Amino acid sequence: MKIEECSLREKKHAKMKIAIMNAFMGKLAHNRFDDISIRELCRDVEVAEGTFFNYFPEKIDVVRYFINLTSSKMIWKAKREVRDGKYLHLIDAVFCQMSKEWSNSNLAYQIISALLAQVERPKKMAISALERGLAFPDCAGIEETPQVSLGEWFKECAVSAQKNGELPSKTDVDDVIVSLATIMCGTLLVTRFSNSDSRGYHYMRQLKALWRGLGVAEFQSKQY
Repeated sequence: MKIEECSLREKKHAKMKIAIMNAFMGKLAHNRFDDISIRELCRDVEVAEGTFFNYFPEKIDVVRYFINLTSSKMIWKAKREVRDGKYLHLIDAVFCQMSKEWSNSNLAYQIISALLAQVERPKKMAISALERGLAFPDCAGIEETPQVSLGEWFKECAVSAQKNGELPSKTDVDDVIVSLATIMCGTLLVTRFSNSDSRGYHYMRQLKALWRGLGVAEFQSKQY
């Protein structure tokens, strides 16, 4: 469904949800997750506290929403940089986009810290095509990008890479996903404490080592 086909009520609802998320993540870029006051946040956005909880039942839900929403953007951009049928390069491109989207080290660290503190498995959040379109108006056609978690999307890419011969047939795809998650989170933490801003560089080096270790022949990680 195109944005212009949505009702005014649907647009207002989506815009408010995005505004709350942006305000929250703006605070998270400079503060600890536990120190963010919902009361102060609602005062800044000029909404009642009850309105906040209508959109996000728990504070951690804002972080989950941000992750799912930005994942759509990273996948959208990666697909426009890599030609069809090059699934390992597609994974590389998403990691490169991640290094840009999560360039604020405190934001990345607080996201990981907040998620690790949860005792339950993260819930999958539904994000409408309208929300994706309004959140990223410069990404034409992002409304059509399927909503999947990065883990699900990495698995789809790995399975496709195995089918077309990019990955050896003996490759354990589930092991690949664990390795990618380790690279994703581990690199963010290591570069934070080493005061390094070269996440993209380290992501590419770690991915190149992973592909070589899996026996991928003549693979060259691109610099995006």
